[in-house]
Amino acid sequence: MAKVQAVLDELHSWKDKKIVRYVGVTTHNRPIAKQLIEAHQCEVLMHRYNMAHRKAEEDVLPYACVAGVPVVAFTCTRWGSLLKGHPNWQQQPPLATDCYRYALTHPAVRLALTAPKSRQQLQENLSVLHSAQLSTQEVTHWQEYGDLIYGNGQDSFDTQWI
Repeated sequence: MAKVQAVLDELHSWKDKKIVRYVGVTTHNRPIAKQLIEAHQCEVLMHRYNMAHRKAEEDVLPYACVAGVPVVAFTCTRWGSLLKGHPNWQQQPPLATDCYRYALTHPAVRLALTAPKSRQQLQENLSVLHSAQLSTQEVTHWQEYGDLIYGNGQDSFDTQWI
């Protein structure tokens, strides 16, 4: 952690000198994210968050809300695995836009990164900006699906049901 602190100290000195406007960090590690937020070490946080990886809803996002730290969600489609369906899910799997809408439903999340492969996908992804927020029923629906995709959670890429 000493090396990380040295980097953060340097970034904050750059901010004081007006070389950078904001200090941001990215991490998959929830305890580190929480620690950085609580210590006021970052002004923006990029963190993994999707309908399968939701532990941040308890461990990180509430702290970001309280501190006023905007969160950039990444891996919203869980590297595309959320789009593929599950053998125990009899309904349609989500579209990428459903995944982005899900991530943006949380009040701490201000931005969801996307990785479109075409102009059409980019336009579809951007349509989320003009879409209504998910209803409580839709959130619950996608959380149930996310639980299936998450599997037993022993590995961040756990898809033992395949």
